[in-house]
Amino acid sequence: MNELYIMRHGETEWNSEKRYQGQMDSDLTEFGKQGTLLQKDKIQGIYFKTVYCSPLGRTRSTMNILKPCSGEVIYDARLMEICLGALQGKTHQELSEQEKIAQHTFWSDPENFDIDGGETMVDLEKRVQSFLTDLNKKEGPILIITHTVIIKMMLKILESRPLAKLWDAPYLHPGTILVLHKDKKTYIQEVIHTHNDMQKPVSYIA
Repeated sequence: MNELYIMRHGETEWNSEKRYQGQMDSDLTEFGKQGTLLQKDKIQGIYFKTVYCSPLGRTRSTMNILKPCSGEVIYDARLMEICLGALQGKTHQELSEQEKIAQHTFWSDPENFDIDGGETMVDLEKRVQSFLTDLNKKEGPILIITHTVIIKMMLKILESRPLAKLWDAPYLHPGTILVLHKDKKTYIQEVIHTHNDMQKPVSYIA
């Protein structure tokens, strides 16, 4: 794989409300739909040998608007967002004291993140690594439509960073496309921004 396009889904209602989504879902906002249409214009003319998409509703909706030119589309459960268990569907204000501790660990000490009914970062790393191992056998260009924490984990693995440095990579607004060009053993990053970067504050994860 020498050319990889990784897209975060368009803005959702829960992104706008700063509500944790994880593996729950909410619809794309009108803003999210318009941002995806802008990205569609920017990647027109690129023929993707394969498109991989998370099977969650918000990524499917993004893919249906984007309608990329491709050989095949594969929905892969390994691209689903991290399961956030008891945090899912809640804003910060709605969290219990115990859940706020877990939320703090999520950001400050991801290696030790643990929440009732949720997925650890160690488990998440295993499934993302499994996907990347299979992907390495494929020819590009390849498009992946997925979620914030999945993208962060992909970059952490590709850059051989420890879990403690998971959040070091730049923040990607909803609808942003990250392009990775392989140069020998490293990846050169290029970001295709949407209008979100200028007109909206940071949206919540997932």
